[in-house]
Amino acid sequence: MTEQLRIATWNLDHASNSSRPVELQIKQILNINPDILVLTETCKEVAHGLHSYTCFPCKPNEYGKYYSSIHLGPRVSFSKSLDTYDETTATCVQVNTPLGEMIIYGTIITYHGDKGLNNDSPAWAEHYKAIGDHGNDWERLLLDTGWKLPLLVAGDFNQTRDNSSRTYGTKEGRDLLSVELSRNRLSCLTTEDFGGTGKLKPDPSKGWTRNNVDHICMTDKDFRVIQTGAWNHFTESGKYLSDHNGVFVDIEAK
Repeated sequence: MTEQLRIATWNLDHASNSSRPVELQIKQILNINPDILVLTETCKEVAHGLHSYTCFPCKPNEYGKYYSSIHLGPRVSFSKSLDTYDETTATCVQVNTPLGEMIIYGTIITYHGDKGLNNDSPAWAEHYKAIGDHGNDWERLLLDTGWKLPLLVAGDFNQTRDNSSRTYGTKEGRDLLSVELSRNRLSCLTTEDFGGTGKLKPDPSKGWTRNNVDHICMTDKDFRVIQTGAWNHFTESGKYLSDHNGVFVDIEAK
């Protein structure tokens, strides 16, 4: 049987706050059973609960939070940590997998209301800037390896990319990100309208299906996508786990 790898990402909406049941978040993650997992807005309680996974960074910040964290399952081994342009935003590791060596980059591309260092940036301005900073970071990582290692980028991109009627973000932001993905030979694998295809259910309180802003991208020459999936931000009984759905992809070597 051909080796496959499952990659997933989920924003846990400041996990460990009083309204987010960490034990149910952990249960959902273990049910998905990814080999590589990028969590954003997560916490040490989730990392400790995922005891079969190795977490990077190894230590949360002073508030017990991980802005972005990468979790490696038993089939994936850590090789080394790699610097990012802003360690409070992005974390990066080089790993060995059943499909070979690769670079994993977990991140949040900042949201529309980020006011910037001087607290005076207009809506979306910091988002646009962050897209350029991320693109330059991806290019540096690829150049450092001579474009010989696959790059996988995952996290909260704060923009929909499914071309549906219910969108978040701006056309300018989507176009800017498309440029950065293209010049770094990255393809976004999570552009599907998951609500339209029935992979996500309507929010039990709001009555509409959430549009996905958490994405998985990868350099496009090395792997074949077997399936793309998503899970709801609430349980079957309607208990909220986050304000974001999660997504995953299964890949194999070409």
